[in-house]
Amino acid sequence: MRKILSVGLIVILSLSVKGQVYLSDPFSGKPYTAKTYEDIRGSAFLFDDWKPGHATDKYGTTFLNVLLRFDAYANKFFYNYKDVTYEFVTDISEFEIFPFSGDTTTKMVFKKGFTATDKLTPDKFVQVLTEGKITAIKYIYKSLEETTEYSVPGKIKSFTNRMTYFFIKDGTAISQKPSSKLLEELLKDKWAIVEPYMKQNSLSPKSEDDCIKIISYYNSL
Repeated sequence: MRKILSVGLIVILSLSVKGQVYLSDPFSGKPYTAKTYEDIRGSAFLFDDWKPGHATDKYGTTFLNVLLRFDAYANKFFYNYKDVTYEFVTDISEFEIFPFSGDTTTKMVFKKGFTATDKLTPDKFVQVLTEGKITAIKYIYKSLEETTEYSVPGKIKSFTNRMTYFFIKDGTAISQKPSSKLLEELLKDKWAIVEPYMKQNSLSPKSEDDCIKIISYYNSL
């Protein structure tokens, strides 16, 4: 692994590399003074508490069982070690988060490297819903809104939850919410096979989970 100079504590974690397994290796980071976002209502984080997960760098090295937190306003991940927040120094390309305590069967995968619009650039982490002939991603972010309230001086700043879906096929990205019209267009070359599968399994194209099941089925054909 590339040697990285950092400020602060060097954390020793278990990790695995494609084709190899290491018992321990230095996982470098620098202490981070978390922004408090004073005087802003709501939270900048996807989850307010720390979630277990894995982090994989651009060389394919995976750091296991890391406590992670995603700042959806800054589009940045942090990790926790002994109640200290650290900023990643290594170039991390993928995160896996297990949002439900004790459940490792349900995970959220975040990757960067996608380009779709001026807003979505390769340096932004997005949730990858499925990959294959069609890749579906969800760009989760927080915007800062300003409003006014009666008897409250000045403007009130609040974090607002936002998300945008992108469906990538043949190098072209479509930005739409899940729908029947979207799926018919994306899957038209296999629609005669996919439509019976949808009906047989009572899948709704408007549901995110069902839409991803349908696209994953298409990708398997």
